[in-house]
Amino acid sequence: MNIKPSKILVGMSGGLDSTMTALLLQESGHTVVGLTLKTWHRQPDTMEKEIRKVDAITRQLGIEHHVVDVQIPFHQSVVNYFCREYLVGRTPNPCNRCNPIIKWPTLLQKAQELNCSYIATGHYVQKEFVNNKWYIKRGMDLSKDQSYFLWNLDQPVLEKALFPLGDMTKSGVRQLAISKGLQAIAQQNESMGVCFLDGTNYREFLAEQLDHTALRPGDIVDEKGNVLGKHNGIAHYTIGQKKGLGLNDTGWFVAALKADTNQVVVSKTASLKTESLNLKDYYLVDPMGANNSQSVSVRIRGIDTVPMIPGTIQRISEDKLKVVFEKPAWGITPGQSIVFYDNDLVIGGGIV
Repeated sequence: MNIKPSKILVGMSGGLDSTMTALLLQESGHTVVGLTLKTWHRQPDTMEKEIRKVDAITRQLGIEHHVVDVQIPFHQSVVNYFCREYLVGRTPNPCNRCNPIIKWPTLLQKAQELNCSYIATGHYVQKEFVNNKWYIKRGMDLSKDQSYFLWNLDQPVLEKALFPLGDMTKSGVRQLAISKGLQAIAQQNESMGVCFLDGTNYREFLAEQLDHTALRPGDIVDEKGNVLGKHNGIAHYTIGQKKGLGLNDTGWFVAALKADTNQVVVSKTASLKTESLNLKDYYLVDPMGANNSQSVSVRIRGIDTVPMIPGTIQRISEDKLKVVFEKPAWGITPGQSIVFYDNDLVIGGGIV
């Protein structure tokens, strides 16, 4: 990062990546200020523990630490969204909801209040300035690349964002932490999954959070409408699911979820491959004109081993983008994010 010494706000969670982000910036001559967002969690004491952990880290580093309570807007905009999407048979990605609505706007606002020139996080991504636009770029450590989750950040955010770990590997960051005397942080378990679930699975979470009338039992039917069994709420099922259907014949899998009729449709032969789709909820860094098309690589899931799929995107109206896959994509489900790349640059994405 070739920037002059500045005052930089670092989003801190108490984990390895945010801690090393703060330390690296500090060692580069910057004035670092830590910020923790107090989000809503299933376990009320989760954030109190996290805040105490960050307090200890920031004291060790000798930097300021601020906390912003966003529990109410987070619950309204992210947790409620998460529950609503499952109730209508969709598979939500809460990170892609939180980033443009809660996390980054709050970081940007707090940076302005504290007179910080930049915002930094521990994401394993990079950014690049091309044709007068900032783009998220894939991280050097492709096994930890998190660019999929940042496709809908706008230019005011990207202009201020710094990602010090983007050109490093996770193992390298861990070894560096150990060399700096931060063995305990380097060896702690990496947080995975949806943050506010606090270790439970989403089905148990929905049962806890929703009124029992929202998770209505209904019929499991085949493609002709024949009733094969009963389900305990369509929110408990996902496209392609085979286990847990409660049917004697294990050859069935979930082919569709019908919220209007409260039915889980199963099949033995239906194709779960998608050749093309239309997006209404999408964002492009550099918007195309109507009927213009562009070749892209499409990523249909986050951190996993599924390779990107070549394809094209075409803006066919003011609010509609068509995506055509060069080879069919398997297992795309309504509600998930798909992300578009031009080589290593994220040029946009959308929600199916």
